[in-house]
Amino acid sequence: MIYAFSDCVLDLERRTLVRDEVTQHIEPQVFDLLVLLVQAEGRTVTKDEIITQIWNGRAISDDAVTSRIKSARKAIGDDGRAQRFIRTLPKIGYRFDGQADAQPGRSQQPAPLATTDPGDAPATDTTTPEIGYITDRRGRSIGCAVHGDGPLVIIPPFWVTASDLWHDHLDIQDFFLTLGKGLRILRYDRPGSGLSRDAYPNETLEDEVALLDDMVAAFDADRFSLLAISAAGPVAIRYAVAHPAQVDRICFYGAYGSGKDLAPPESQAMLLALIRQHWGVGSRALADIFIPSADAEDRRRFAAQQRAAADPEQAASMLELSWQIDAKLDAPKVDVPTLVLHRQEDRAVSVDHGQWLARSIPGARLQLLPGDAHAPWFGPMDIARQANSFLLG
Repeated sequence: MIYAFSDCVLDLERRTLVRDEVTQHIEPQVFDLLVLLVQAEGRTVTKDEIITQIWNGRAISDDAVTSRIKSARKAIGDDGRAQRFIRTLPKIGYRFDGQADAQPGRSQQPAPLATTDPGDAPATDTTTPEIGYITDRRGRSIGCAVHGDGPLVIIPPFWVTASDLWHDHLDIQDFFLTLGKGLRILRYDRPGSGLSRDAYPNETLEDEVALLDDMVAAFDADRFSLLAISAAGPVAIRYAVAHPAQVDRICFYGAYGSGKDLAPPESQAMLLALIRQHWGVGSRALADIFIPSADAEDRRRFAAQQRAAADPEQAASMLELSWQIDAKLDAPKVDVPTLVLHRQEDRAVSVDHGQWLARSIPGARLQLLPGDAHAPWFGPMDIARQANSFLLG
């Protein structure tokens, strides 16, 4: 079912909200709350009903409900004072006063893998990602984005990510469009960040691999390739060794075999403390490491993207996990065509880690590229073009 009101389109099956033709970042609980209010149009929804429907009756504070209402208003462009759409009825509940036009929706699958003969179906836009959610084996809601048409490439999350950053960030859009020419690209967000922000974070490498396996199962992917960026390196190694028949190719970029070798323990502790206590300063410090040669505006925007994708504790936990995961012993067992891409002056993950991967994985090819940006969408599109060429086979 699709509900349209004002300049908003709420798609229940794809679990997306589009406002003024721009897909909005909206957390699963906020989306469910918005659906509850829209479907009850004109009827007051009590706080007890919201708690029952959204939190399954668990004991939560009034502040939690208020926070989700505030996020829902922001997502649909409502003004908390004017309350054009979501009206607060003090001590009673909330009422949706918009006039929503209900229409039949599309398939629930965010982006079906099955393809048909182009002559049998209308043309579709494969350049704009479709946003969806899967439920993993631990019951968490994991957000994902799919675009393109061709052999499937899965990109496991590599840091705090937000797969819906598309329309507002042309550098990210250009990177994934260049990468995805002739390919079908599936990205998903790490639990605790982006579209998966409400999910509790992973704690081990095994958790990361299990989540990738859940994503493969959800999309019924018999065979696919992996693009492993940065901290996704150990995840791709471990998965390829465990499932050699499913992985067609692996392209590593700025990746490593063991996070324990990235920085001394005292440096790790200092950065983790900075993130937890001063996320604004910490995010800027990470921007200086990830994109040192970028101009001040790009570094400011990159820092803001990190803060928008995760809160301080989530970000610190995910960085800590990135430093703990280790698949060095598995690397020599990888038996799929492998390309290792690495920028020569990368400060976040030094080039010797890419060289180690190329030496350790049988038959791997190493391609060193100029530049110091760790984030692949900064600088020339050489990373996207090289990866696309290799993954197309």
